[in-house]
Amino acid sequence: MLRSVLGVAAAVVLLAVGAMTAAAGNRHANSAGGAKAGAITTLTTGAMLEVKAQDAAEQAQEAALDAAKAQAAAAAAQARAQAQTAQAQANEQTGPDTDDEQEIESEGESGD
Repeated sequence: MLRSVLGVAAAVVLLAVGAMTAAAGNRHANSAGGAKAGAITTLTTGAMLEVKAQDAAEQAQEAALDAAKAQAAAAAAQARAQAQTAQAQANEQTGPDTDDEQEIESEGESGD
């Protein structure tokens, strides 16, 4: 995570330096008679858009990972709830048999 943050920060710094260089180059382009004014700015704009797209892709990956973690946690919670319900039902079925107790009491009364 830290490495990707440092990578994005380095890209932003390089773009800032490139933008300042492009601005300076555009100012001097007309006097030097070399490149067309605005050509360098177009290149840096394209590079900035590419970095923004890469950043958006990284954020989308992180959001997908968070959503998957949340979904897994919800599934685990549901499985725990179902297991507890099944255990409670099993305990009810294997609990003391009240019919046996009533039979024992009725046998004792008939012996008198």
